[in-house]
Amino acid sequence: MTSQPSYSILIANFNHAALVGRAVESALHQEYPSDLVEVIVVDDGSTDDSVERLQAFVSHARFHLISQENRGQSAAFAAGLKRATGDYVCLLDSDDRFLPNKLEAVSAHLETLAAGSAPVFLCHDLEILDGVDGAPIDSTWFGVIEQARLGSHLHISSAHHFFPFSVTSGMVFSRRLLERVVDLMPVWDWPMGSDTVFGHMAWLLTGEVHFLPDCLSSYVVHERNNCASIERGEYVHKAVWKERWPRLLRLLERTLDCVTFDACERADRQGHLARLEHAVRIVSSSHPQPQPLLSFVIDVADVAPADRERLAAVTRTAIGQLIDSNHELVWVGTADALAGLALGASSVEVPPAYDEYQRIRAGLSTARGAYLSILSAGDAPDPRFTLRHLQAHRFGSLPAVTVSDMRLISADGQLLHPGIMSLTAGWNAQAPIPAFGHLLRDWPLAPLPAMVLRRTPFLRAFFEPSVAPLDPRLTGWLLGQFLVLLGGATRLPENLLDLRLPGDATPNPSWLSRFIHRSGPVEANLHEAAASLLAAYARAHGKERRYFSAAWEQRLVRWLFQSAGIGVTDGLLKVIQQCDDLDLSTRMEQYLRATVDSVRPTAREPKIGI
Repeated sequence: MTSQPSYSILIANFNHAALVGRAVESALHQEYPSDLVEVIVVDDGSTDDSVERLQAFVSHARFHLISQENRGQSAAFAAGLKRATGDYVCLLDSDDRFLPNKLEAVSAHLETLAAGSAPVFLCHDLEILDGVDGAPIDSTWFGVIEQARLGSHLHISSAHHFFPFSVTSGMVFSRRLLERVVDLMPVWDWPMGSDTVFGHMAWLLTGEVHFLPDCLSSYVVHERNNCASIERGEYVHKAVWKERWPRLLRLLERTLDCVTFDACERADRQGHLARLEHAVRIVSSSHPQPQPLLSFVIDVADVAPADRERLAAVTRTAIGQLIDSNHELVWVGTADALAGLALGASSVEVPPAYDEYQRIRAGLSTARGAYLSILSAGDAPDPRFTLRHLQAHRFGSLPAVTVSDMRLISADGQLLHPGIMSLTAGWNAQAPIPAFGHLLRDWPLAPLPAMVLRRTPFLRAFFEPSVAPLDPRLTGWLLGQFLVLLGGATRLPENLLDLRLPGDATPNPSWLSRFIHRSGPVEANLHEAAASLLAAYARAHGKERRYFSAAWEQRLVRWLFQSAGIGVTDGLLKVIQQCDDLDLSTRMEQYLRATVDSVRPTAREPKIGI
């Protein structure tokens, strides 16, 4: 920013005559240029002497008083917003107070964001006072919500709990953003809990909330507080918010329906709503999501010419028998491989020199589905394949990948093994696989054809290079690792796929703990794999503008280091130095330094040159 921003401070008051004056005083007496601050109080039909007490401030040039019939907290804020002229809007409950340096600290933080005219939703920490004249308790608000694990910002695609915000008096919005929020919501339906609805609506629209760790307001918890109490010096939630969640979920769904987002932004927000439902354990009437399109990308290039037509027919027939018909087929191969096949669907012609990674990349660029299955001619999905995989996605927490057990079939169609993944612990029931729950050398999934992938900007970033970062046969393994880190996975115990093996392949249970391809285990350089994963995330961060919290990024660096060992340092550093995003590269280098320092046995060991 080239100049200091202006602020409108909105105070909604109802029957807090004894407290609202303190709130107004704290807003008027900020350590900030007075000509850049206005304080707007909306008295929402108070029946005490609030209005009379507020008359003491009307002579102040920066103070505005609006009186209206009782319509509720959100409607009061909306009325004040119509009068507001500031670049940013700060909300203040009439029983809370701002600390004198609030606007100065917020402005300094906004400067670091370099937001310009972009919409901003910012939350800062608050001290919690035990009673009107009480002292702060040991925990601040960010301590209550465990904000430290969220980092400096939280993207809507990231894992989170149901309320990663400040309470009302710690929220700051771009005025245009809050105007858009109020325009999209029925304010009369939210007489209480404005922080909940404003926060989730702003997050839905912008896709990101920023955090300022400084305590800049006092959150007063007294006997008339509707949502909390202080018991034995600790903050305790009241259960009144539970009744609001069905309304909030319906509002967010309606908002998602009527606001224009691109496909990736919409998928991020749909995932957010699904996780939100899961967190609060309340199912909305309009969820799950509508049945999405599942694209089958089928590679015919690596099939012997004499077998192409027969194996293509096997796959085409199997997909045609699926219970759910909402799918498409995209065939990928050379001109010779595609010639003469009765495909009845779209096809992508690729040069003969293309390897497996490049063929998958070409197929995904044509596929339209929100979910993706990558097969070879001769692979045969079970009739329940689409139903079970999409059920796990739509009714669960929207994992990045689901993976099923599978039967192994020989090149000539003979059954070799009835369910090879059942030999591994953890496959006897549907089970989640969280991020960072394994090491890179471990393999918690199955070959790529047994997976269904959720299309995200991170998937696009993975396939952005035109050349495979590793042995092309490792594409499925590296992609699976990447998606588990970003969005987790769900394992399904059922046999939902016949996986065709090449004629010279022999099924072996030892595959299950190795880097696996249908032709057998493939050796991988863990240092190169770790660097490739970090590079894929950096591409999504820099070009797609999709990223997780700083705390997650720190865990990613530590996980890569733990997975590949200290020898991975130079490779990770090279990726970091090549990153176009200066903020990301600075953070990543700091995380790497801290990780390397933590494993040095003694101070006399030579330092790593980073």
